[in-house]
Amino acid sequence: MFDLTGKAAIVTGAGSGIGAAIAQRFKAAGALVLGADIADVGALVESWGCQFRQTDVSIPEEMAALCQAAVDRFGKLDILVNNAGVASAAPLADADPARSERFWRVHTLGVQSGIKEAGARMKPGSAIVNISSITAVRGFVTWGEYAATKAGIISLTQTAAVEYGPAGIRVNCVAPGIIETPMAMAEAPDMVARNAAVFTQLGRIGRPEELAAAVHFMASDDASYITGQTLLVDGGWSTGPSIKGIELALSTSG
Repeated sequence: MFDLTGKAAIVTGAGSGIGAAIAQRFKAAGALVLGADIADVGALVESWGCQFRQTDVSIPEEMAALCQAAVDRFGKLDILVNNAGVASAAPLADADPARSERFWRVHTLGVQSGIKEAGARMKPGSAIVNISSITAVRGFVTWGEYAATKAGIISLTQTAAVEYGPAGIRVNCVAPGIIETPMAMAEAPDMVARNAAVFTQLGRIGRPEELAAAVHFMASDDASYITGQTLLVDGGWSTGPSIKGIELALSTSG
C-alpha cells in the first residue's frame, strides 16, 4: 500500500521537521528522493539515502534548476512536494512589507514556480502535493501575513488541478495544524503545546510523521482519483471548539 518504488520525488524544505519526515518516508517506500533546502544540510539528507540540492525556493530560476536536476539524476520526475516555508507572527497593525514579501516569495511564488517547473517535466500519473496551513482556513491573531500566503497555496492547488488535470497530473494540498517541528517550537514552545492540548479535539500536538503519512497517501497511486483537494491534518482543530476549550472558557467566564 502507498508503494512508491521507482518513483522520482523532490521534497523541498527537507532539512528538518515535516520535510525531513516526508523525505525519509518516501525513501522507505521505495522512492528516489531529491531533498532540497535553503540550508546546506546535504550530509544529513544523504545519510537517509536521499540525494540533495541546496535551493532557495523563492528564486524561480533555482526551482527550475532543482526540477531539472531531478530529471538529470533520475531520468524523470514523478512527485513534487512543495513543503519549504518560513514563519513568524505579528499583528496586522505591525505588518512589515519586507516580511510580507518574504512570506509571499517562499510560500506563494515558491509553490507557483514548483508547479510550473515540475508540471513541464512530468508525465501522466505524476503528483504534486503542496503544504499549506490551518491558518489558511481559520483566523488566527498575529498570523495574518503568513496566513495570506498559505491561503494562496490552496488557491494555486485548485487552479493547478484544473490546468494540469488533462495532462494526467494530480495536484493536492495538505494543511497541517500544530506540528512539533523546530520552526513551530522556536518561540514559546510551552504555549504551543498548551494550545494544542486545549484547542484540538485530540488534545495533543501533531508529529511530523503523521503529516508525512498524509502527504505519502496524496502522492501515491492509491490517491489516483483525488485532485484539487486540501486535506486538513490538524487534530480536529478546524472542526470547532474542543470540549477542553469550552470547559476552559466557561471556567474563566464566571
